[in-house]
Amino acid sequence: MLKFMNKPLKCDALDMLEAAIIQKRRLYISCQDLTGQKEAFQKVLPVAINTSNAKQELIILTTDNEGGILKIAIETSHIISFQAKDLQDPKISFKRGISDN
Repeated sequence: MLKFMNKPLKCDALDMLEAAIIQKRRLYISCQDLTGQKEAFQKVLPVAINTSNAKQELIILTTDNEGGILKIAIETSHIISFQAKDLQDPKISFKRGISDN
């Protein structure tokens, strides 16, 4: 199990997520849950950051294998990294490091 689990994202990472939401930029996101399962989301659209019951969640939109739209909530404490692979400014790239533990 990773030490950072249940630690909130720092303000600079949240600022980047908010910029991605406002600019409607697609993200590549890597997560790891409390059981150690890793999950990757590619080219997802972040739409909101919500806080409830002491949990902060990033809401994303993606598609399923049949072309349907899925709305998924990811606990921000489970996010390992995210990146917008485009040429827009500001550059959006985050990877959790040892200092985030």
